[in-house]
Amino acid sequence: MHLDLFTLGVIGLAVGATISLSFTLLGLVLRGLPALRIWAAAFWIITLAGLAQGLDERETFLSAIVGNVLIAIANAAMLMGIAVHVRYPLRWRWPLLLSGLFLAMQIGFLLASPGQRVEALAFGARSVVWDAWMIWVLLRRSPCDLRVSCVFTALVFGSDAVFYAMRSIVMVAPATTSQVLLATQLITANYLFAIFCTFLVSTGFTLMLAERLTLDLRSMARTDGLTGLRNRNAVIEDARQAVETCRAQGCTSSVLLLDLDRFKSVNDSWGHDAGDEVLRHFVKIVHAVQLPDGALLGRYGGEEFLLVLPGIDAAQAIVAAEEVRSRVAALPALHGELRIPVTTSVGVAGGSGLDFNGLITAADAALYRAKHRGRNRVEWAGFRPAETALG
Repeated sequence: MHLDLFTLGVIGLAVGATISLSFTLLGLVLRGLPALRIWAAAFWIITLAGLAQGLDERETFLSAIVGNVLIAIANAAMLMGIAVHVRYPLRWRWPLLLSGLFLAMQIGFLLASPGQRVEALAFGARSVVWDAWMIWVLLRRSPCDLRVSCVFTALVFGSDAVFYAMRSIVMVAPATTSQVLLATQLITANYLFAIFCTFLVSTGFTLMLAERLTLDLRSMARTDGLTGLRNRNAVIEDARQAVETCRAQGCTSSVLLLDLDRFKSVNDSWGHDAGDEVLRHFVKIVHAVQLPDGALLGRYGGEEFLLVLPGIDAAQAIVAAEEVRSRVAALPALHGELRIPVTTSVGVAGGSGLDFNGLITAADAALYRAKHRGRNRVEWAGFRPAETALG
């Protein structure tokens, strides 16, 4: 079956409009993915560019300027969508600056035609530059957890760059301008490849979105929504692995259980919003303490937190626990105009002979003693050092 250029143009517009509509509808459902909205806009702009070029076969202002400018803007939007998706801080001004440069070049070509070969080289160069920029962001700035979909999408843009580079080479060949059939075949190939590549790009973006959603869901399943820390299951899983690794190497690990004193009275006196603010305040204080490398902090219960220090002995752990305790006691939580006093009791356990469960059990017993002996104190499983026994 023979497909003339008009038929190919209609097919291209239909494919572009379908993909654009699909991404737009997905954006209405998946509102937490800003890159999706940017890519939807990019596909709509590409579709409009195809329409402008299809309506202007003589390649005058509508095709040469409007069509090419829309393509440049669409490429800028795709690039920014990729940057937003992989969380690379790229500013809009740089892609838009490149789009403006290409616009100035296109206006110059319209005013003083440099010939088919120069225009072919410029068109190929524009495509290769955009593709190279997007490939660089996909491969060099994407996190490891998104690497599979980013590599696939980078291969699509790589294929696009190779195609337009080869097209430019063929177009500048001496025989091309004199062979009408070859020139027509190149235009036909350009239409077919553009349709195919648009479909592959949309597939790549869809895979990237699916991989991002999977990653975010996994993170949400391991994260405490109020404090942003690891939740109970996540901190136990990570801490157990870290402690067992240290134990296999003959190293000491320490476990701290921290409990906010009389936390129920905060909720009863000032409400649950105040209680939530106290929890967030406590986490900020712990993060402000200079903890050893590899420290793992998580929310262990309602107002109870687990701090694991792999490779740290009990003496160092007691020092860290006392610093946390003293800072919490010195800094009241702020809730509106309220200043809510907060204290914490800490149970510490450490040793190379105990496994993770043994450390947790010992730290829990030490925490119970700290609560029983008056709160706002640090207790260690085994003995109570005089310098940390505070009344």
